[in-house]
Amino acid sequence: MIGAGGLGQMTVQILRALSAATTVVAVDTDAGRLETAKRMGADEAALGRRGDRAIKDMTAQHGAQFVLDMVGVDPTLRMAAQVARMLGHLTIVGLGGGALPVDFSSPPHECSVASPYWGSLTELMEVITLAQQEKIKVLVEHLPLQRANEAYQLLNDGRIQGRALITPPRVNAAATPSPSHRAT
Repeated sequence: MIGAGGLGQMTVQILRALSAATTVVAVDTDAGRLETAKRMGADEAALGRRGDRAIKDMTAQHGAQFVLDMVGVDPTLRMAAQVARMLGHLTIVGLGGGALPVDFSSPPHECSVASPYWGSLTELMEVITLAQQEKIKVLVEHLPLQRANEAYQLLNDGRIQGRALITPPRVNAAATPSPSHRAT
């Protein structure tokens, strides 16, 4: 799995809870996010651009059977194509705006590629059930609405460990006009 931010952290936990994956490897450019991914169930962690070499070494140069790119930018997509194995599967989850380079040798021969945009209602219910059973957890940083621009910058800079939640100020019910007092 490439990208161990908030979405990647959830992915590690879901892989552990629902799949038969024998080894989950997290790759990221931030050592702190990799430590979090390991605490959440990743078996191995590889920092930055060395991730492709580490995965190849772990798989006797064959590559990974299943690669998830949780970022979706040009460098991560290139890495995903490099670490996938022949007859493997590469799924692009991240919406980073990158393009997957495709030619006769990349991705590997007969490696399938998918870019799902949304899951089904049944899959969402499975994730909710996992959360209710406390098999997955989400790290959340709460920020007030006034700091929304800062939150986007923190996300862009990779300085949010999990997910950011922007909360509007509480509305005083007494100050809200009733429907009978609306202007017409």
